[in-house]
Amino acid sequence: MTKLKLTNATEQALAIMAILSVQKKDVPVSSESIYTKLSVSQSYVKKLLRKLVVSKLIAGVSGNNGGFYLERETDDISLLEIVEAIEGPFQSFPDVGVLQRAFVGFDEYAQNGDNIISGFFSEADRVWEEKLRAITIAEVLKKVFIKEKEIPTRDWNEIEYEG
Repeated sequence: MTKLKLTNATEQALAIMAILSVQKKDVPVSSESIYTKLSVSQSYVKKLLRKLVVSKLIAGVSGNNGGFYLERETDDISLLEIVEAIEGPFQSFPDVGVLQRAFVGFDEYAQNGDNIISGFFSEADRVWEEKLRAITIAEVLKKVFIKEKEIPTRDWNEIEYEG
C-alpha cells in the first residue's frame, strides 16, 4: 500500500532551516556548507534554497563571505510555511473525476458523493494545515534542546566534514 507522504525535498528543506536556525548570528551559511552537510548535489540544494528564498523564509548574501540566513525569527516561521514553500498548497484528495466516470448513470449521486468525499478530505487538510501552522521553528528548537538554557549555535561554515 502506498502511503500519502511529503517528498524528500521537504525533509531536506527542514534540515536547511534547522542549520540556519542554529547558525551564529550575522554569519550566513554558504551553499557549499549546506549541500555538503546534507550530502546532496549542489544543483538540487540550490533549487531548494531558491524555493525558500522566493517564499521569504530565508535570504541570501552574495560574495566571498556570502551565504544564506533566516529572513525572520524562528518564532515567526511555521512548519506549514516550510512545507508549502517546497510542496505548494497541500491537497490530499486528487479529485480527478474517477467517481464521476465509475458511476455513469448515477450522475446526481456520483456528483453528490464526490462533493461529500472531497469535503471530508478538504476538512482533514485544513486540520493538518492548522496543526503545522501552529508549530514554529522556535517550538521545535526548544523541544530539541530542552536540556539547554538557551539554543546552542555554531558556524556551519567551519564544521569539518568527513568525505
